[in-house]
Amino acid sequence: MLDFKRLYYYCAMVEEGGIHKAARRLGLTQPPLSLVLKEIEDELDCALVFRNGRNFIVTEAGKRLYEEGRRILAQVEGLPLSVRRSSAEIRGEVRAGFSTSCAPVFERVLTKVARDYPDITCHVLFTDSERLQEDVRVRAIDFALLYLPVSSEDFAVTPMPAQRLVAVFSRLLPPPPPGDISLEKLCEYTLLLPRRWVGGGIYDLFARAVQNKGLEPRVLCATQATYLLRGLLEQVAAVAIMPQTEAASEHKARLPERTVTGLDFNLQPALVTLKNTYISLTARQVMALILEENGSEALTHA
Repeated sequence: MLDFKRLYYYCAMVEEGGIHKAARRLGLTQPPLSLVLKEIEDELDCALVFRNGRNFIVTEAGKRLYEEGRRILAQVEGLPLSVRRSSAEIRGEVRAGFSTSCAPVFERVLTKVARDYPDITCHVLFTDSERLQEDVRVRAIDFALLYLPVSSEDFAVTPMPAQRLVAVFSRLLPPPPPGDISLEKLCEYTLLLPRRWVGGGIYDLFARAVQNKGLEPRVLCATQATYLLRGLLEQVAAVAIMPQTEAASEHKARLPERTVTGLDFNLQPALVTLKNTYISLTARQVMALILEENGSEALTHA
């Protein structure tokens, strides 16, 4: 009968993409792992992987075993913690990643953590969505808060309420007219835009919208470092395009902002975790606070 130990070894082989790397990770030699793989295949009477030289190709049956095995192992690994701790005993470290445009959400949640959970320590990474997805995939962080889309079906995604884009005006510009601003009128200004390094984010959506209307805006700067855009507004007569939460956090008290109309898309923030992976009680609590702060539904974790 397949036991937890051999199941754990098998999952390690799949995650590392081969027996050699898995052996190094587990502190074992290769022959025992090769034997484990053969034993499991014999018990299940099917091929789990094909090995061709250095290639380690997981079959459909092998993928199914990995997915179910990882889910079972995650439950077993999390059982002692779930039994030991009540909600009043939540403590420990959380490794979280945030898209730079989502930083204001974290700032508000950290205030609640400091007040209600004095034994939680948050280790936080702010970077672009591509890096965050990779860090979730290799389990360098527990979860990420970023804007959809994501690049893989390996993720469990909990959508949050959609956001609109707003235009934030530099103090060096004349005050904008009251009310919303149309896309056509917005393109008369020099623009500053957030942009993913690889693409697929706000910049691409905005570029497609202006292209569909035959507009050719002057974009002075497009960067994943949105804090740079905030600084440029103090020095350049331009308009920065950003999500409403970030604009409200940084500029509402001192710089004019207007909702942008004429866009055929909304920004969709989401909490992203790796499917079939154990998430600590502490990390789940911080994620729940993020959802609560943004009026979202319960966490999705497959």
